Amino acid sequence: MGISSPRGRRAVAFLVPTAVCVLAFAYGLPKLAPYRDVLSTIRALTSGWAVVLLLAAAVNLLANWLFIAAAIPGLPLRRAAAVNLASTAVANTVPAGGAVSVGVSWRMLSSWGLSARSFAVYTGVTGVWSTLAKLATPAVAVGVLAATGRLTSGTGAVATLCLGAAMCAGLFLAGVVVVRRSLRDERAARAVGRGAQRWTDRLFRMLRRTGPTTVAAAVLRFRDDAVDLLRTRSCRLTLASVGNDLGWLLVFQTCLLACGVPQSQVPWSRCLAGFALARVLSLVPVTPGGVGVIEWGVGAYLVASLDPASAARVTTAVLLARALTYVLPIPLGAVAYAGWRLRLRRPARASASANANPGPSDTEAADA
Repeated sequence: MGISSPRGRRAVAFLVPTAVCVLAFAYGLPKLAPYRDVLSTIRALTSGWAVVLLLAAAVNLLANWLFIAAAIPGLPLRRAAAVNLASTAVANTVPAGGAVSVGVSWRMLSSWGLSARSFAVYTGVTGVWSTLAKLATPAVAVGVLAATGRLTSGTGAVATLCLGAAMCAGLFLAGVVVVRRSLRDERAARAVGRGAQRWTDRLFRMLRRTGPTTVAAAVLRFRDDAVDLLRTRSCRLTLASVGNDLGWLLVFQTCLLACGVPQSQVPWSRCLAGFALARVLSLVPVTPGGVGVIEWGVGAYLVASLDPASAARVTTAVLLARALTYVLPIPLGAVAYAGWRLRLRRPARASASANANPGPSDTEAADA
């Protein structure tokens, strides 16, 4: 069985994320703080802090739902919540879950009447907005650290952070230019469409299959639909995207405070930098939802130069934040998906029952 075979690719897609998770949780995180110290910190949490943490997690989830509702005009918030939870649960548990979660979103949204054309616009616009937000965050974090005089956590760390922020800022600016020009200039959109058609043709030639010939036209239709959406929803989408980031940051900062980490050790500006690092690491699709990679990377950044006791509290806060933002949506998403399937079956069952037991005909009713 070679790596290029379907079974080989499936094996690699399973083994690589598994190896990364084992390395992170069995070797990397225990180097930052022993798990017994992490458990001791969790046991010391009061019920009051537990309630505050759950409230912060609820605010973060609400921000995600508002972002989806902003991208689909007329979608009720409860349905935005259901599709977000279900798709997130898949993305956080399945290898290459991002692609699978798109399929889950399509099944749910199409059952509520969303057309394929509108779904393509929703997927494209939210994907672009989310990626641009992830790329902008590191530059914002470095700017805040510099403005507050806290960009002094060691020459190596500062150089790495600034280099990463500069690369992300360059990609962000290039992305903004490409998106802006594609949306405003029809010639640029046509050029993008022709390029997409060429790449599609090459891909299908490699697969030895006949590919679609309408990719360029589809790109132009997408551009027109996206312009219509952004004309009325760009500000709302931008605010929702910022609120999405602030919701995650709220959970992170609350976890630090709940675990007894004072501002003198991890100030809010350094917390912002840790959040920015998490956003960058989430762009690398090594594991579902960046599990293992984000915990290890953010933990290593925040515990640098801290004593063992403080490092244990910070590591606990990182794991708690990930539990509330990564683990919590999984069971909630399973419940949301099951509820959608149950509601979907009820009309079908009612229709089948009506067909199996037809009422009296008009003639029979008149005779009666």
